[in-house]
Amino acid sequence: MIIESIKKYKWEGKKALIVEDDPTAAFLLSEILHHTCMQVETVNSGLEAVEKCKTDPSIDVVLLDLQIPGISGFEAATMIKQVREDLPIIAQSAYALIEEKERAIEAGCDAHISKPINAFDLLAAINHFLDAGDLPLL
Repeated sequence: MIIESIKKYKWEGKKALIVEDDPTAAFLLSEILHHTCMQVETVNSGLEAVEKCKTDPSIDVVLLDLQIPGISGFEAATMIKQVREDLPIIAQSAYALIEEKERAIEAGCDAHISKPINAFDLLAAINHFLDAGDLPLL
């Protein structure tokens, strides 16, 4: 039933960049998106994410863990927006504090989803940006 609900999203030809250093979390996100026919690429650091966004114009959305090694997710978001201003970034964090959400938005993230990730919330956020363009999801 859950998979059938996920399959209503058809994103063939779209691509997500997952920025996540936890292999289990990255796998979970990939599995959710696999059922939507979306292409997925995974990196595990902020610098890799920035470089990938610079060199791969086919990325349609970034799923960014804020607590990653090296530069923080906040710094990575700011750097990504400098090279791809229109690229939607959905921040993910185990910390659901209002201050962190505000800081993520200030850094350039377009939405914030708390961990553990709810598949339906994630898909609704992605769908918002793929369908609505650059409107922020607050």
